[in-house]
Amino acid sequence: MNFIKKNELFKGSLILFILINLGNLINYLYQVVMARMLGPSDYGVLSVLISLTYIFTIPTLAIQTAVSKKIAIFNVKKEYNKMNGLFFSFLKKLFVFSIIIFIIFVILSFFIVKPLNISFWLLILTGTLIITSFIYPLASGSLQGMKKFSALGWNTVIIFSIKILAAIILVIFGFKIYGAILGFILGIILGFILVLPYIKEIINAKADSYGTKIFNKENLLIFSGMLIFVFIYSIDVILARVFFPSEIVGKYAVISTIGKMILFYTMSIGTAMFPISAEKHYAKAKTSGIIKKASLYVFILCAVAVILFIIFPELIVKLLFGRQYLETAKLLPYLGIAFSFIAFFNILILYRISKDEFNLLHLLLLILFLAIEIILLFLFNTNIKQFTLAFMFSTIITFIGSFILIRKWKK
Repeated sequence: MNFIKKNELFKGSLILFILINLGNLINYLYQVVMARMLGPSDYGVLSVLISLTYIFTIPTLAIQTAVSKKIAIFNVKKEYNKMNGLFFSFLKKLFVFSIIIFIIFVILSFFIVKPLNISFWLLILTGTLIITSFIYPLASGSLQGMKKFSALGWNTVIIFSIKILAAIILVIFGFKIYGAILGFILGIILGFILVLPYIKEIINAKADSYGTKIFNKENLLIFSGMLIFVFIYSIDVILARVFFPSEIVGKYAVISTIGKMILFYTMSIGTAMFPISAEKHYAKAKTSGIIKKASLYVFILCAVAVILFIIFPELIVKLLFGRQYLETAKLLPYLGIAFSFIAFFNILILYRISKDEFNLLHLLLLILFLAIEIILLFLFNTNIKQFTLAFMFSTIITFIGSFILIRKWKK
């Protein structure tokens, strides 16, 4: 108990691990229930839309990271007036920018309807997540920066609970995939509203003249880095939709969803590590111990998950999604390895950003490794196993290459 009290990273990680992963469990129940209610073909469509929402959550990752970093710095001296200026400055600019991005997405939808073979109006409904994905991270990033990990964790639980309940009701009433997406939207909107009482110190503070430029060099690098990161872990399902029939895509999407459990379950460690590392960096304290501990925690979780995927792949798939998805269960160990490397990659990126050590060179490296991943997936897609192996090797190349080069050329 004394260890937990003294170890801020472990305590924060433990709280977020329990609560965020409880939310993730509910989110995976959403996937399981939708897969069973919609069937492989419609679930294949939903999985592509969910992959698109991962891209929409780039603002969630990037903005939350940027806001959390600034709030963590201001939180050292409890400068709530500056936090207020930051919050409302971002809110106004992000709302306008999200509307512009949504309009651009509507235009682009005309060009992606045919290759994805998805209803135009279904794409537009999914596109409304752009607005919520730009606004919600202001609240969650404030909680993270203030190290209110318990409130952040419970909010995640609430969002996913609303999501699954609304989706089930709407699908039962015949809205099918539209209902599944509407549940997602309602969860995020209500989640944002419920966060506000927990950041009342910021909301009620008197704003000073402090204004943060949302598109300054630092934030643009963060946004771009998170963009590439999301593409790296979600591009497989999107390209599978291009290369394979809907039935195969739906079954692959199930295995990919289970594999992503590793990434999402370990994200709680990075979420706790980030504000702690940022605070220590600006206090000119050593931070190397933080990344070592975080990496150790991630390694333990990944190792356990991969071992389970190797020993019980069919049992895991059958219990979670049913017998109709067993055909691709043998691919689960490969995707477990792939998402384990992405989990380590996530920790590395967040640590560098927290120390102001993520620069243009690093961004170009990420773009290079994403290009390698896409090329491998385009070259090796004769069958779904070859496609999966190409994805796994691309993630290994990405992690090893980034780890070596970022260490070599860090500031």
